[in-house]
Amino acid sequence: MSPDSPLSSLINRFNTVIKIASAQNEDFPDELCDFLSEQYQLQGVVLFSIEGSNNDLMVLGKSKNAKKAYLNGTKVNCSICKLINSGENGLNTDAKCELQVSEFLVYESCYKFDLFDGTKAFLKLAKKTPFNQDDLTDLNQVSDLIDHLWKVWKGNDTQSSLSSAKPQSDTPSEFSKIVVSTGNELRGPINTIVGFTSILSEDNLTSSQSENVSTIKQNAHDLLLSVNDLIDLAKLESGNISVKNKSISIKSMLEDIVDLFKNKKENASNTIALNFEGDIPDRIEIDDQKLRYVLNNILMFSSKLTTNGSINIIVTGKPEGGLQFSVTDSGIGVSPDVKVDVFKPFKLSSIDKLRHTTLSALGFTLVKEYVKFFGGVIKFESTQGQGSSITFSLFKDKVTVLEENITKIPQPVPNADNSVLVIEDDYASQKILKTNLEKWGYTPELVSSPEDIFTFLDKKTYLAIILNIEIPNANGLELVQQIRKHPKCKGTPIIVMSVDTEQQKAFMMGPVEYFVKPINYNFLVETLTSFKLRQNSNVLCVDDDIPTMNLIKQAIETAGFNAVAENISANVMDLIQDKDIDLAIIDLDMPHPNGFELIKLIKSSPKFANLPIIIYTGKENYQDDLQKIDGLFEELLDKRSTYIEDLSDTINAMINRYETPPPVEEVIQRTEGIKILLAEDYKHSQIIVTRLLKKNDFQDIVIVENGEDALKMAEKDQFDLILMDMQMPVMNGFEATEKIRQINAYKETPIIALTAFAMKGDREKCLQAGATDYIPKPIDSKEFIEKVKYYTKTPK
Repeated sequence: MSPDSPLSSLINRFNTVIKIASAQNEDFPDELCDFLSEQYQLQGVVLFSIEGSNNDLMVLGKSKNAKKAYLNGTKVNCSICKLINSGENGLNTDAKCELQVSEFLVYESCYKFDLFDGTKAFLKLAKKTPFNQDDLTDLNQVSDLIDHLWKVWKGNDTQSSLSSAKPQSDTPSEFSKIVVSTGNELRGPINTIVGFTSILSEDNLTSSQSENVSTIKQNAHDLLLSVNDLIDLAKLESGNISVKNKSISIKSMLEDIVDLFKNKKENASNTIALNFEGDIPDRIEIDDQKLRYVLNNILMFSSKLTTNGSINIIVTGKPEGGLQFSVTDSGIGVSPDVKVDVFKPFKLSSIDKLRHTTLSALGFTLVKEYVKFFGGVIKFESTQGQGSSITFSLFKDKVTVLEENITKIPQPVPNADNSVLVIEDDYASQKILKTNLEKWGYTPELVSSPEDIFTFLDKKTYLAIILNIEIPNANGLELVQQIRKHPKCKGTPIIVMSVDTEQQKAFMMGPVEYFVKPINYNFLVETLTSFKLRQNSNVLCVDDDIPTMNLIKQAIETAGFNAVAENISANVMDLIQDKDIDLAIIDLDMPHPNGFELIKLIKSSPKFANLPIIIYTGKENYQDDLQKIDGLFEELLDKRSTYIEDLSDTINAMINRYETPPPVEEVIQRTEGIKILLAEDYKHSQIIVTRLLKKNDFQDIVIVENGEDALKMAEKDQFDLILMDMQMPVMNGFEATEKIRQINAYKETPIIALTAFAMKGDREKCLQAGATDYIPKPIDSKEFIEKVKYYTKTPK
């Protein structure tokens, strides 16, 4: 059967719906309606439940092509419908029906049926041709399908009511759904207020008018933060919060967050220290956005209450598993009444120094709930005039270490066959597993089709087998049993793994962020700062809706960058041709050229081939947009190439955030030009330094990740300049510098020390070790390039 056949498409689409139902995803009712609309070629589908003595219809879900007026959780009624008020189920068509679900002049009918818990469900359907007896037969089968999927979505809980958002009930999940629906509706108008006040502030206002506009804008901003947090709290309470786990380096995340706080002007008088204790895993799998929210809010709290003081962060790996985070400050502390109720809603707003910050009145309430969500506990201590301490934990059952699965594989043996068979159909997942296995010393062999597995197994004995349990067109559990029976696999460890589909998507897309309107302002600012651009970087924002464009412009400036804003997409190329643009934010829903066309225009210029892009669009069609983006990447490929590897390489080449240095052997073979050796173990610093050097025409760069490798590389080739990080594993920069100075060829070679600990005496310590000069982190790009040019005798 061809993978492109209608039957295969149906199976794949149905599998997607089942997975969404199994994950108890809050979007399942809408996905179900989309599935019905696609498979039966309908012009609109809305699913209702029949509520109360008045037989009101409450919206549970709708397809993308249905009218936007049908919002989940809202109630409607039809005074003439005989089907709603009757005791019978079935199909009914009435030309006078007061409910129209399609924007077009089509045929519409209603279908009533029962679900597993006795709840009355009601479908409103629209299609181009009249409904007939065959449609009724199909709908009888569809109702059984919906009943089964709904049971899966509800976790087979027969006590769950289909109408879980009834306003007249007072259970948390029912009220929470109303909060989520209302909150989403509020965000749009609030965004508009913020946008229009940005426009007003640019006019020639009197001082009093300017102050009033600023007050409105600030209060709208505060309200927006609280609404966003309120929505997430409601989702947590109802159990419908979406989870997007990904593999992260906890050390890198903390270092990034701390760097951001150190670089803020208001923290210039504070010292912020980060320390790791105990056994910290290299990587963990966790919802990084939620963890970032927790850490950012706690650090915001400490930094706002601390002036000319210290903030100490300690991350401890527990022997029994899990992590503990402790943030202690020497700030002003809080009063006893605030201390007792600090995690209660709006308690933070009683602290003057926390008003009008990005810490919302519900910030700590959500922090506590997220920590509970991670399986941990949080404690708060504070003494007025002495400071505060916040400690929280992540338990092991909620922190899944990526390497834990790999420890089930026998350790690789030098000079032996350390082959591991990876059974995975998704290319992105293959790349993730292949990269990590090779890093850990194994030789991965990839197979994507169940039919090919046993051909591989017949040829050799593998150290281990890694299997995606959800591989298409195969029953994963049966496949495990079949592999177990193979004569060469009786003692072979079989590791069952599954990589999240959203993570796969993000991996293939590269560093392109995706937002859905209405945009969460706070999250946008955080995303912008996560790109770690240099100060005064230019960020392009393009949106034909001026209030939204001004909102994004404000977020760019809040993150510390320069906004290059344009509301007419046709003007963009002329606007940026003479500018250096470091990041672009583009609305997809614009008149000609639309967002897709504009991205193609920008990417077609060699100057912007590697430009990272954030895109956003309206929620109704975001899945279609993602498909168009995939198509866009294919269009940007060389038409002669059709291989998926080329697609991946093209994406990486287009949107990689930094330029990679040439191969080491290529640099060593060159006899002309300036050669620079960079010893740096922190990936982000490698990116910044490489980018700065390449932008200033220093092309021959070799990167090593510890002092020992720096020494070996210095013995292997003659470099004109060495940039040496002083805090590295294996051999630190101080020891490496001393040893390199003992090499005759490096007695006079400039060595610039790089260190994140700009403490008194550090410069002298670096110079004593043999460094020529010293640059503190975070690196000032202007100072850095001036020193590089000075020591390489390059004209300024």
